[in-house]
Amino acid sequence: MVLGAAGTALAVAVGAKEAPVVSLVAMVVVVDATAMVTAARAAVATAAVCWALHSGFVLGEHAELTFTAESGRAAAVLALCVLTASGFASLLRSVRAPRREAR
Repeated sequence: MVLGAAGTALAVAVGAKEAPVVSLVAMVVVVDATAMVTAARAAVATAAVCWALHSGFVLGEHAELTFTAESGRAAAVLALCVLTASGFASLLRSVRAPRREAR
């Protein structure tokens, strides 16, 4: 969640208010990284926080959440990132796990 806040601050600093896709890309990176190293529940929670940061500080003003078509698309993008990255991480873990020999 600290990464989400840092990503939002950095995105706003480089002009995400005028180009919100910059912030969304930063949030996708945070969600994907979290999904790759933690459980799916943590990735879902991270996506929710990242959406709130994006909606409140980039799309909205003064941390007021916005519920617009653009914030809905951002929520959908982050949800898809959770699904795909968690699935990919699960697949990698199953491939890396040592297989037990049949006895």
